[in-house]
Amino acid sequence: MPDFRYEVINTKGKSEKGKLAANSKLEALQILSSRGYIVSSIKQSASHASTRASMFPASQKEVSIFSRQLATMVSSGVRIRDALQVLSTQVFFSRRFRKIVTRVVLDIEGGMSFSESLEKTGVFEPLFTNLVKAGEAGGVLDESLERVADFYEGMVELQNQVKSAMSYPLFMMVFAVGIVGMISFFILPNLIGAFGGNFQPEGAMAILLSMNSILENHWPLLLVMLVGLLIGGYFFFKSRYGNVVKENIGKLIPPIRNLRNMTAMERFTRTTAVLVASGVDLPTVLELAGEVSQSPRVMKAVGNAIIGIKGGESINAALERQKVFPPIVVSMVAVGEETGKLDEVMLKVADFYHMQVQNALKKLVSLVEPIMILFIGGFIGFLAITIYGAVFAMEQSIG
Repeated sequence: MPDFRYEVINTKGKSEKGKLAANSKLEALQILSSRGYIVSSIKQSASHASTRASMFPASQKEVSIFSRQLATMVSSGVRIRDALQVLSTQVFFSRRFRKIVTRVVLDIEGGMSFSESLEKTGVFEPLFTNLVKAGEAGGVLDESLERVADFYEGMVELQNQVKSAMSYPLFMMVFAVGIVGMISFFILPNLIGAFGGNFQPEGAMAILLSMNSILENHWPLLLVMLVGLLIGGYFFFKSRYGNVVKENIGKLIPPIRNLRNMTAMERFTRTTAVLVASGVDLPTVLELAGEVSQSPRVMKAVGNAIIGIKGGESINAALERQKVFPPIVVSMVAVGEETGKLDEVMLKVADFYHMQVQNALKKLVSLVEPIMILFIGGFIGFLAITIYGAVFAMEQSIG
């Protein structure tokens, strides 16, 4: 059983620190709350951490399919162990994911609960494991899995829209690189050779010919380096550290920054809706929603808001004080608090931001396409001017 270090405000209003053994962070929070404490922070002790987050989490597409299939079988009366055994042999999952499911089956056979075995793998997000834990506690695991599936299917749909939107600009970029390569490696050397070896090119022509010479003499090494760079970049951007780098790069470009902010709000509100509907306690809801948003600003604001909420502040007032959440989110949270339908209200806000993200994607693509065309046309025009200038210079040198 792992240990958790906590900092609380006790019944006398004084700050208190200590350590508590519990099966999970959620259980530790429940124990401290039952004692009348207001929890300021709680973290699992590193020396007793039973699991560590994997650098390469499970893909959202596989988690979406996994949760949907599992929810269908569990709601049909299939035992969780048998359902997982069936899913561990499905070929539409990757080999790595099948091995993970097999380990979960073995842990369940060893006496672990489903949620504990998921946490032990370290590849599933806290959102997934906490929803499963809430479903197990309430005896509605099939409903929790349905909510998980709906959530991840929405995330996968958003990812597919982004990939589809960027496919044309990426194709244009590859096309431009191919044109430059053909001109540099085939046209220019033949052009220089046609005028004899006495001509000494200058400027951009000299740079292109130098690159051509380097590639001709060292192409095996450069090819290996390029393949290694592509493979390394692919796995890096699949990792947690790669997500941080992408977040920082996106901040530098205003349209992408606005798109990422709206995406963060969509994730935050949808996660809040799903967790509240599953009966997870509010501090955990906000903490997990902040993590799923993948926005450092939102995570920091949520952390500050949780402290205010535990001190007796209302949710909408605590969020509004952070100056991070848009007025529509704060207003709808207030409505949800008053009506007791926070999950339904947050789901409507999430749908609103989903539409906003779709519109922003369309605008971004419509902006990127002409920019890419202008860039490619300008670069090809530059090469044409460079070649014509070299031809005129060679004619003068021959004359």
